[in-house]
Order: sequence, then C-alpha cells, then structure tokens
Amino acid sequence: MKKIFSIPVFLGILLLTASCTRNNAQRDFEQDAYTAPAGYTETTEQGSVQNVDQDDWRTSPLFQGLVSVIPAYPNPAATNQTIQIELEITGINSVNGAEILVRLPDNSFERLDIIQETLNPGISNLYIDPLNLGIDRSPEAARGLKRVFIYDLNGQMISYGDIMVE
Repeated sequence: MKKIFSIPVFLGILLLTASCTRNNAQRDFEQDAYTAPAGYTETTEQGSVQNVDQDDWRTSPLFQGLVSVIPAYPNPAATNQTIQIELEITGINSVNGAEILVRLPDNSFERLDIIQETLNPGISNLYIDPLNLGIDRSPEAARGLKRVFIYDLNGQMISYGDIMVE
C-alpha cells in the first residue's frame, strides 16, 4: 500500500518541480528581453544571416519545440524598406495568433503587426515598417537600435530581438 501511495506522490512532486523550472526559465527569458538593446543579428535583404547576436530571436521556454524564429531581415534596414520576421510553427494549434511590439524611448510599447488567428504549422510572416519604430514616424526617430518583442495573443512572450534602422 505504501508503494502505491508513494508513486503518485512522487510523480506529482516531479510534475510540480518541472512546472516551476519551466516558469522560472520563462521569467529569466523575459527579464533578458526587457534589458536595453545591444547588438543585432545582421541579415541580407533575402534573409541570409551574416552575423549572429546570440541574444536575438531566441525562442522562449514556453514555445521551444513549437516555434522557430527566422531573424528579422533585412537588418540593418533603411527607413524605406519593409522588415520581415518569419515564425516557423511546428505544433498544431500551439500558437494563438501573434503580435509584434516595439519598446519606444519613453518605455511605452507600439504594436507593429498582428495575426489574429491561430497559427497553422508552416511559416507565418510578420512585417514591420521601420518608420513605426520611432515615436513620431519620422526617419530621424526611427533610426538606431530598437528592441522588438513577439507575443502570442494570450500575452505570452515568444521571442525578441534587436533591429538596426539606418
């Protein structure tokens, strides 16, 4: 009888511990995300990665194995180019939409793009107008290194990265 009781208790404790570890990993990931932008993954207009910033475009612990992020391209970008980020979805019904935000210099956030439906397996594209990376949409305000964030529509962070606008 003791063995029957101890196995379910052990499995419950193991599940609880794994859940806490995952929550801690997500919290640590988000703390990294909210730091100041520093460096960027350099990409061509076609999306080829030229130079990697290890802090950019990582997938959060909650979405690992379900989503891969193809880094923003082109990066750096001119103010008259469209920047694209691709999400490769591998899980079925695993991502409830997507929203991309930028943190502005006054620490407010601006929505750059949104996909309102559940993302199907395959590639989903997010687009950024570089002028939206500045407070007043002027080229001067848009220029520089900007941190962008990708969330699902449940408010869970998927990824983040830095974009240089020249």
